Amino acid sequence: MSLMRSSAQPMTITTRPSLYQPRTHSSSSRNATTLSLTTLIIQTIIEPSDIYDPSITKPFAVVCLFVGSVGNSLSFIVFTQKQLRRYSTFRYLAYLAIIDLIVLYLGLGNIILRDYFLFDIRVQSLFLCKFHTFLTYVSTQLSSWILTIVSIDRAIACTVIRLNRRICRARSADRIFLAMCIVVSLINSHILLFMGSQRSQPSLSMNNQTTFNEHVIVCTHNTSSTYFKFFEKPYNIIDLLSYVLIPFIIMTVCASIIAYRLFFSFGHTTIHIAIKGKTRKGTRRAKQISYMLLILNLVFVILLTPVVLGQIFQELNQEHRYRLYNSITLLMSYSNHALNFVLYGIASPQFRLTLRQLLGFGTNDLSPRRLHTFGYYTSTGL
Repeated sequence: MSLMRSSAQPMTITTRPSLYQPRTHSSSSRNATTLSLTTLIIQTIIEPSDIYDPSITKPFAVVCLFVGSVGNSLSFIVFTQKQLRRYSTFRYLAYLAIIDLIVLYLGLGNIILRDYFLFDIRVQSLFLCKFHTFLTYVSTQLSSWILTIVSIDRAIACTVIRLNRRICRARSADRIFLAMCIVVSLINSHILLFMGSQRSQPSLSMNNQTTFNEHVIVCTHNTSSTYFKFFEKPYNIIDLLSYVLIPFIIMTVCASIIAYRLFFSFGHTTIHIAIKGKTRKGTRRAKQISYMLLILNLVFVILLTPVVLGQIFQELNQEHRYRLYNSITLLMSYSNHALNFVLYGIASPQFRLTLRQLLGFGTNDLSPRRLHTFGYYTSTGL
C-alpha cells in the first residue's frame, strides 16, 4: 500500500508478531501452529507515530491543506469561466482541481483530526473504514489519470486533426471523465467488500473471567489470509501501475510527441495555414503549453518517485525504521495534489490573465488576439 493511503490508517493487523512482542514458549503457543492461518492472525496495533514523525506531519498537514484548498478552489473557478470551459483541457483541469481537493481532505483532514483531536474517522464504523479507504484509493488514482488524459488530449490536438475535432471537445471530456470514474471505482470495489473488520475486544470481569463484550473496528486489509495475500501482492502492483508507472509512461510519450510537433514539425507545416504573424504567435503560445506539460510531468515524477521506491523496498511491518523517510515522502505525495495552482501560475499566461481578471486586476474582456490563440493551436491547452 502506498504511503499516502496507509498514512491515514491508525492500526494494522498482520500475521507476523510485533517486533516488540515478547516470545513465549507455552504449550498453548506451540499448539496454535496447528490452527488455520486465519485464526492465527495476531493483532499488532501500530500507532501512526511509529510510521511517521508527528513533529513533521502535524504542521505540514495544516499548511498543505490550507494552500491546497485555496489553490485548487481558485483553479476550479478559473477553469470553469465561460471563455475556458468550452475547451476539453480546461474541463479536465477543473475536474483535477475537484479530485485533488477530495484527496487532500480525505488524507490530510484525517491526519489533522487524528493528530490534533485524537479522532480517526476510519475506526468510527465499519462503513466509514471501507468508504474512506475506497475514496482515498479512487481519488488518488483518478488524479494521476486525469493528468494522463490531459497529455493524451494535447498529443491528439497536435497530431491528428480529425480526432481533435471529435475527441478534444468539452462534451467528450465529460464523458471520458465519467468513464474513468466508473473504471477506477470498479478496480477498487473490492475494498468496499473486504476491507476492515469488527472484532470483539477481550476484557476481564470481576471474577477474573475473560469476556468479549466490546466491539472494535480494525481498519486493515488483513481480514483473511486470502485477501491479505491479494492486497499485498497483486493489488499492490495494480495500484503502483495505475497510480504512477503507467501514467508516467503515457505522459512521457505524449510529451515527446507534443515537443516534436511543436519544435520541429509546426515550424514547417503551419506556415502556409495562417498569416505568418499569427502562426508565429500561435506557435509561441503552443510552446508555452508544451513547457507547462513538461513541468507538470517532471513535478509528478519528482514528488512520487520516492513514494514508489518506499513502497517497493520497505519491508513489511518495518515501517518504524523509516520514520523520517516516510514523513518526507508523505509531504511530497500530498504536495503533488496541492501545488498544481502554483505550476499553472508559473507556466500558463492565460491562467494568470484569467485569474487577474477574477481578482479585479485585469480587463473584463479578453482581447480578440488572445481569444484567437485558443484556436487551432491551443484549443486543448493552456
